[in-house]
Amino acid sequence: MATIPIGNFGNVMPQAQPGRVLDTGAGQVAQAAGQLGQVGQQVAVKQLNEEQKIQDEKDEYFFSTQAAKYGAEYTDVVTDTKQRIATGEFNELSAKAHLRQRTDELNENYRQTLPETKHEKFNYYSEKVFLESETNIKPLAYEVERKAINTDFEEVTEATLKIENREQGFALFKNTLERNPVLTPEQRKLAPQQWNERRDLSDGKTALNALETAKDVDGLQQLHDNIDTVLPHLKMETRDAFKNNIQSTIERINKGLKVEQDQALREIKQVATDFRTDAYTGYPMSPERVEAVLNKVKGTEYEAQVREDLALNKDAQKFRDKSPIEQEREITRLTSQLENTPQADASLLQKQLSMYQAIANTSKQRSKDDPIAQIQSQTGTQLQTVKPEEIGTGKIDFKKSHITTEILAKQKEANGGVGSLIQWNTSERKAFIDKYHTATPEKQAQMLSELNNLADTKTEVGRQARAEYMALIGGERTVNDYVGIAQLKKLDVYVPGTKLKAANLALEGKQIITQGQHVVLGDPKQFILGISQHFGNTSAVSSPERVAYQNIAYSIYLGLAKDKGIRTDEKGNPIINKDLAKDAFELATGGTYHQKLGTNTQTVYRPYGVSETQFADQLEHKVVGNFYKETGEVIPRSFLKEHAIEQVPKAYGWYWFRNPDGSRYINPKTKKAYMVNITK
Repeated sequence: MATIPIGNFGNVMPQAQPGRVLDTGAGQVAQAAGQLGQVGQQVAVKQLNEEQKIQDEKDEYFFSTQAAKYGAEYTDVVTDTKQRIATGEFNELSAKAHLRQRTDELNENYRQTLPETKHEKFNYYSEKVFLESETNIKPLAYEVERKAINTDFEEVTEATLKIENREQGFALFKNTLERNPVLTPEQRKLAPQQWNERRDLSDGKTALNALETAKDVDGLQQLHDNIDTVLPHLKMETRDAFKNNIQSTIERINKGLKVEQDQALREIKQVATDFRTDAYTGYPMSPERVEAVLNKVKGTEYEAQVREDLALNKDAQKFRDKSPIEQEREITRLTSQLENTPQADASLLQKQLSMYQAIANTSKQRSKDDPIAQIQSQTGTQLQTVKPEEIGTGKIDFKKSHITTEILAKQKEANGGVGSLIQWNTSERKAFIDKYHTATPEKQAQMLSELNNLADTKTEVGRQARAEYMALIGGERTVNDYVGIAQLKKLDVYVPGTKLKAANLALEGKQIITQGQHVVLGDPKQFILGISQHFGNTSAVSSPERVAYQNIAYSIYLGLAKDKGIRTDEKGNPIINKDLAKDAFELATGGTYHQKLGTNTQTVYRPYGVSETQFADQLEHKVVGNFYKETGEVIPRSFLKEHAIEQVPKAYGWYWFRNPDGSRYINPKTKKAYMVNITK
């Protein structure tokens, strides 16, 4: 049976021939569907491409950031490697191996973080970086090695320059030079010349310093003149500069020598002047010093002066040993001799006279300022003295002090009245004054009491010594004040009915006066005027005794008044408390007794602690009651109304009498002045 072609039959859709589209309705639909599928496919591809592009960009960005991080870290690796090369830890081979190892480690670390698509690019990048850095290793290593070799070479060069034997040093240098593998031909050529130049300069400086230290001007001049033969390798400019340096050194040394000579001459002059000053004092010059001074001035203009002064010193020693009176006689004799000597020949005599006058003045002053030392230096006798710090301690040996005072008095008499009876020098006196003025009134009273006893006040010499000691405190004008206060301390005078000591009150008042606070308690002139009536005719108004009593009484008044309050007038001015003033007067003087002699009144001081009534009673009893017993005669009528009573000088508590005609009343029995003793 024949086969019948069925064409497109049996297909669901008509089939078109290739290259041909069926133009049927169903064909158009199929065509449209195909076109739509193509479009969808194209959109999908496009979308896929865009996503891929975005991913590629992300990968590229990530690669860039990692590459940057890698580059930074790799730079640190390279820097570390170079530093190790510079320090000598790595040479070229070890540096490259280290760099390769660290590069591989970094590559592996960073490659793992990158997408696989970037591995090839990263490998290329990292290898390129490695190759670039590796190329710098060799020159760097070479440069480091070259520097190390040259450093060693320089050290060897410096060492060879210091070798004392120049030939040996140069031979060692040349040997080192030949073994240096990194020097250029030019450096090899210049090196020996530079070594010799430096060695010349070093030798020249050494010679210059040695000659300068020795101040060898001749040697320096020879070096200057022969520098071309002595130091032949110096460059011209170096040689000229060195010659100038030598010349400057010569000038500097010459100036220094001139200064030293002038200084030495000044020192010699000063030595001679000091020697003259000491020689003219009249004290012996030690043989050692004489020899030293003569050696110092030998050959100078001052040698003759020193020898002359040495001779004068021997005369001065004899002069110093003389007493002040003998010294004055010698000065008078020499003055007369000088007046009759021609001026041309008078130079030595004038020096001798000036020396004697200075010694005499010094001796006089020393006898005042330090009499103990003067006596000890003249006699060699060690005197027993009381130290100023002992005053007020109650532990003084007054007998030894009295003996010392007598020795001082004899010395003063031998000196023609020049000297001091005080056992202390000026420093010790100041120490005592400072101690006294910082003490309390109670302590001051104790010090005054002991000061009063340093000398035997029963003698005139002792009283003079006491006056000098007391003058230390307030000057000569207040001597009697402090003597009186010491007496108050000795007699233990106190305010009746109290424990207040009169001496302490007086010293407290002295402190108030010193501080300038006394005017607020009462004008001293008004005080003196107020107590004047109590003195009567005991003493002249301006007599030292009365002035002292007034001063002591005023000081006591201040001591009392400071606690009693200030009295003022209607204008607010301080006024004197009359009752307190009378109390102060009686504490200072003991009070007075007023004897009526017709129209006149005789006044005497009473012993301390004896009231006027008690004084009158004792006087009546001892004169009227005992007159016959004492004199062997009957007492004349009105004896006490006609015979003036007087205080016996320097005899505390004793009184005698004067007849109406002014003569002393004599005891008929004893043929001596008739006296009575009034006691507390």
